[in-house]
Amino acid sequence: MKSDYLSYGIGIMSSTDLKPESKPENNQVSSKPKPVRGRYHVFMKEGGCEESYTAFVGRDVQKDTCREAYSMVEKCMKARSDYFERFLALQNARAEVMQREIDAFLHAKPKDRDEMFTKFMTRGACKEAFMAWIDFCKESRKNNKSCRHNPAMDTMLKCVKAHSDYYHPLLTVFKAGEEHHKKEIDALNMREQTEADAKG
Repeated sequence: MKSDYLSYGIGIMSSTDLKPESKPENNQVSSKPKPVRGRYHVFMKEGGCEESYTAFVGRDVQKDTCREAYSMVEKCMKARSDYFERFLALQNARAEVMQREIDAFLHAKPKDRDEMFTKFMTRGACKEAFMAWIDFCKESRKNNKSCRHNPAMDTMLKCVKAHSDYYHPLLTVFKAGEEHHKKEIDALNMREQTEADAKG
């Protein structure tokens, strides 16, 4: 099975970019949006995407409303790409890091990545969850909708973590992507703070 789903989807498989780190006291995620304050809230507000971001935060990943809400956030950021350019570039950079890491553990050339990755995923216990995620991403792409924050991805990630004995190379890829992204976000914040200090 040859497709470009991996290039489309790999950067989103472990994405927690916009979700706040704190959870409610009862550890349950409400299906209703909640007011959110913090760094991302300010960032989104200043970029003009406060309304769509607030609607997205707190949505249950197992419900379609979460995917629809995130689609609105993505559309808003793309429509204001001048402001969100750095953030979107960081997302793309993380996807590239993850693709390189996958190529390394599969010993794959970029042109063979999707095929070899599919073989790796389907040889393990998460074959069905993986194929459901692929189908979901293909359908989402066809309908120009977001493939982030959906039940298929959530199920697949839970399965991969539950079978870490086989899927540990992939979990290492996720970790490398998240660490790279965090480092870049920290560097970006430091640059922005330095620029603000210089102006003020």
